Amino acid sequence: MVLVINGFFIVLFSIYDLCFNPDGTQLIVAGGNHVLVYDTSDGSLIQLLKGHKDKVHTVSYAKNGEKFASGSADKTIIIWSNKLEGLLKYSHNDSVQCVSFNPLSHQLASCSLSDFAFWSADQKAVQKHKTNVRINSCSWTNDGQYLALALNNGVISIRNKLGEEKGKIERPGGGAIWAIAWSTFKGDQTDTLCVTDWNKTLSFYTLGGKYIGKERNLGYNALRVRYFPRGDYILISGLNKYCQLFTREGIKLGMIGEQQNSWIWCCEADPSGNFVF
Repeated sequence: MVLVINGFFIVLFSIYDLCFNPDGTQLIVAGGNHVLVYDTSDGSLIQLLKGHKDKVHTVSYAKNGEKFASGSADKTIIIWSNKLEGLLKYSHNDSVQCVSFNPLSHQLASCSLSDFAFWSADQKAVQKHKTNVRINSCSWTNDGQYLALALNNGVISIRNKLGEEKGKIERPGGGAIWAIAWSTFKGDQTDTLCVTDWNKTLSFYTLGGKYIGKERNLGYNALRVRYFPRGDYILISGLNKYCQLFTREGIKLGMIGEQQNSWIWCCEADPSGNFVF
């Protein structure tokens, strides 16, 4: 796959995830077995971080800018400092699928094929919880009180910070839930969860599991959903080999860039909301 930054073409292994540091000066990329850190001003590679022994599936940066995390098919999580130094490593029972920092407490949620875990700097032990279904992605509410887990059986499990299930959303048809994201739009009167499933649909739910608006047909299976920083737009990419732009109500506006040669696993708007990667 080719990553393009400011006109520079950087050939990498398959890219499964990417994220920005909070000020947008660095782009963190999960490429092959490594984590790559780029300078967004000129597209130059700052550092290639080694530590994983298999494909890196996921990366996430803490909102306070102090650290970021990576998760791999080698079943491990690595916490990195903003100085690009490895701080610690812990393991799951299976391949790690997603990581996400709590936006307020900076607690890290990490999810594998068979369990999920919470890590924080003030706790000595990692808190692990088993699941009977594969977890494909996860997303914290904006207040950091709840974590949504997208499951392979068409269910979204809502967990509190202790890992306890406080609710669930069951999608009609039972298609795998692969990509979810909580709205970042500050004008929302309630927490709004954007959901895509492998029945090729786009839908929205409240934290309590009620429909918002109407279900929309995507026409393809999505792999990634991301809101713009202010929540006014949504990015969706997947098996159609395009990145598409939607309004926050789910109305399609158009394509971002050209069609790629393979599935698009990740897409992200920079913190200013002016660029899409």
